[in-house]
Amino acid sequence: MSLPAAPSVLLQAGFIGLSVVMAAFLAWFTQRRALAAAWLVLTGALSLSGVFESFTPPLLPLLLFPALFAVTTLAWRSSWHQHSLRLLVGFQAFRIVVELLIHRAVTEGVAPPQFTWTGLNWDVASGVLALLLLPFADRLPRYALHLFNAIGWGLLLNVMVVAVLSMPTPLQQLHPDNIWIGFFPFTWLPLILVVAAWTGHVVLLKKLVATSA
Repeated sequence: MSLPAAPSVLLQAGFIGLSVVMAAFLAWFTQRRALAAAWLVLTGALSLSGVFESFTPPLLPLLLFPALFAVTTLAWRSSWHQHSLRLLVGFQAFRIVVELLIHRAVTEGVAPPQFTWTGLNWDVASGVLALLLLPFADRLPRYALHLFNAIGWGLLLNVMVVAVLSMPTPLQQLHPDNIWIGFFPFTWLPLILVVAAWTGHVVLLKKLVATSA
């Protein structure tokens, strides 16, 4: 199996650079530097080995979903929510860059068209909303922050569903095939960037619950 088109150097560099930056941010944010570095290296090595390129079985989601469960458990039991509201809200603005890279991948023919905002992925709205709310995060009522978190989480779940339903598996409902995330460095889209966004939502929820109590 191979990519439907050859990705540009700029596209590959963008995904590598953003993934490394977000892994470094998570290392600082969570104070679990060794874990963040190990996850970046492990997932990168597995991707370069080609194990995710086959979707029989789909090893990528089989690794992603336990990772999301693990990071949810870690985040909820940790003190990561002690960061400021501005940081926890503004953090999600990185998704604008993610969506620009995905749109570039679609334009180059690397990713299927349902993956960008002209298709079924509207996650860029999460990043834009985070950027707009950042200056007012400390003054917003709790219900507004809960709403922001729910919208962002919902949009993230939406693109995850689109990804799964586009994979060449018995569950496939959408076409063209979503195989690009099985190739390096695009494997880091779910395994680093989605994990980062998910972690941010869990920590913000914990912050709101803790401050309400």
